[in-house]
Amino acid sequence: MIKFLKKLIFFPFRKVSRNARKTNWSTERNRKRVGKSLFFLAIALFTVFIFRFVWLITVNHVGGTNLTTMAKSNYQSTETVHAKRGTIYDRTGAAIAVDSSTYTIYAVIDKTQVDSNGNPLYIDKKDFTKVEDFLNSKLGIDRDLIKKQLNSKLKQVQFGPKGSDISLEKMKEIQKAAENEKIVGLGFTANISRSYPFGNFASQFIGIARPKDENGTQALKGDMGLEKAFNNVLSGENGKETYQKDIYGRPIPGTTKVIEPVKNGQDVYTTLDAQLQRNLEGYMDKAATDTGAQQLSGTLVDAHTGEILATSQRPTYTATTINDAEKQKYFTWNSLLSQSAFEPGSTFKTFLMAGALDSGKVNLNETYQRKLQVYDTTINDWDVTENKSYTLPETVTYAQGFALSSNIGMSKIEMNMGNDLWGSYLNKFKFGLKVRAGLDGENPGALPSSNAVTQIQSSFGQGVAVTPLQLIRGWTAIAGNGTMLEPHIVSKVVDPNTKTSLTSKAEVVGHPVSNDAASGVRDLMLTVNTDPVYGTSYSTSGDSEQNLAAGPLFMVNGEPAAVKTGTAQIASTTGGYMTGSQDYLYSAVVMYPAKNPDFIFYMNVKIPTESWTLKYIARVANPLLTSAEAMKNDLSVSADTDTKAGKVTIENYKGKDSGDTADSLRRTVLSPVIIGTGAKVTAQSIAEGEKVSANSRILLLTNDKDQVMPDMYDWSKKEVEQLANWFGIKVTYEGSGNKVLTQSIETSTNVKKGQTLTVKMGN
Repeated sequence: MIKFLKKLIFFPFRKVSRNARKTNWSTERNRKRVGKSLFFLAIALFTVFIFRFVWLITVNHVGGTNLTTMAKSNYQSTETVHAKRGTIYDRTGAAIAVDSSTYTIYAVIDKTQVDSNGNPLYIDKKDFTKVEDFLNSKLGIDRDLIKKQLNSKLKQVQFGPKGSDISLEKMKEIQKAAENEKIVGLGFTANISRSYPFGNFASQFIGIARPKDENGTQALKGDMGLEKAFNNVLSGENGKETYQKDIYGRPIPGTTKVIEPVKNGQDVYTTLDAQLQRNLEGYMDKAATDTGAQQLSGTLVDAHTGEILATSQRPTYTATTINDAEKQKYFTWNSLLSQSAFEPGSTFKTFLMAGALDSGKVNLNETYQRKLQVYDTTINDWDVTENKSYTLPETVTYAQGFALSSNIGMSKIEMNMGNDLWGSYLNKFKFGLKVRAGLDGENPGALPSSNAVTQIQSSFGQGVAVTPLQLIRGWTAIAGNGTMLEPHIVSKVVDPNTKTSLTSKAEVVGHPVSNDAASGVRDLMLTVNTDPVYGTSYSTSGDSEQNLAAGPLFMVNGEPAAVKTGTAQIASTTGGYMTGSQDYLYSAVVMYPAKNPDFIFYMNVKIPTESWTLKYIARVANPLLTSAEAMKNDLSVSADTDTKAGKVTIENYKGKDSGDTADSLRRTVLSPVIIGTGAKVTAQSIAEGEKVSANSRILLLTNDKDQVMPDMYDWSKKEVEQLANWFGIKVTYEGSGNKVLTQSIETSTNVKKGQTLTVKMGN
């Protein structure tokens, strides 16, 4: 092109010059000739430029450069608008986990960095010692690290972990101090982070969220606990905005345009009460110190709603000590509430006795001899001595046997019931099944094996594995006159984008035993605490620390609570059970008031180093339950969020994992019921696309090879009809009302097509 233009420009002039010499033209004629040449030259150049211009407009590229994109970058910019992660609150609106900014300090050592007046914006070498002293005193950064970084060949340097995660307050303090000391070249970069204002506060239960790189941008992502389980609820969706800018790259006011609206994460209000949780943390700290135990776990529950009001464990961590958490011996990242299963020991006798009373398989006034040989296994009670005699009477009633926590008595009751009947009650109490409260990584526990001895031993909590969450679910039936509730961890989910909320209510999940059976168990639990001869929580010495004289060890407002204590053997990693003198899991479940419980408290202590006494648990339970009872009326009031009731849109769950689906639905404050034990959902009771209110029950049929009857207590007639349609059975109704009270086909039994189910309805 350049060569062509040169020829085009200079050729006419050379030609005119030659012609002029040949023809001897006049000056005027030569000028005209040159003018014509210039005219045609201009036309040619204009044509070339027009062609090139049209080409650029049409193709819109020069080489590999997109001209439109380059032009827009000069006057327009697109920015990602980061979504705010939802806040986690307690039930009253006190913030437990919130988004916050932390800062990383850096030093500029590039000597080309100066301001418009030529003043340095870097750290001069003569000031290195001064900066070293400054950073060491303000942030505790190692002097050798500072020296190494300042003498590097980089243009900008940072100073490791101690130079990161600096709070806003600390950053401002350092900025002011640097200004006072006339230090230039230090700056800060902002980082997204998660703040936990309460510090030590149900740490494994709440979990933690950390910054993670996603699609080239950083976002907070739940790593453990509720933060991880509810990550999809708490996480929002980033938006995009464009704005025009001036020649200096500054945004022009009024030119911002939303391309994709940002959707902030939803706020989660837990069922925890901050005051009760703080109290529990303090009591657990003291218990951990006093006992020297490997692990401790404690949980307080509202008996009327199933809500977890406080839960804690030891060892634990805070957001500031998390990096050193694993240095603690026996530390686990698992939540002991739901992710670790164990043999519960004698607290499990509450369920055996409930089933026996419900089925009429025990006479509490009947006596028995405390001797039992089952096949090749001798079963003993805890008070047997080395010479095989007992410190308490050898002949006792079954009521006295419960008070003294007799393994032999419970074994005899189980044998009278038979393995099948006892197994049916384990199914009714839903042991071996996850609670599915919405938490991540829940442990399902395990039912006893088919071995005859193991079946009998399960009556006193050996050979069966449970989580505290499963125990709590079962104990809501004991406390609630036979009506079993689903433990809840979330009281409300609020969507700030739509100003709507989903509020949780008490959820009935079964009725394993009668009112009389549940009441009878509570009466027996009261004797555990008040019987001066047989009661395992009746103290002959009292407790000077709590100012308790000899008598019931668990006292609230001057009244004895209903109690069941437990001492469980711990399985050894090499087989069998551990044999050390303190190698036990000690525990107690406490219900208060005994006649009509408002609260359930469960605590266990694994392998204490000090000589064991139940006083260690009583020193946690008594003051905590006293505080809870004083706050009882306030606990029924939820945080005011100024929102309207929201709806949940049902999706198509067919073919999806049944357990994961149930957990996901729970996090949207719905009430899923899994029908069968199949891994996949084959049908659902609410159609895809329907919008339903919070707490709506949705049945999920699974690909189970057998049709197993669920506990339909509290179901609606419509839900019964749906199940009957799936199972191909006939239904007859007795009574009137909106809810199922009883069913003729027992829970967990196989159902055949064509079978008739009789259901009694009531309110």
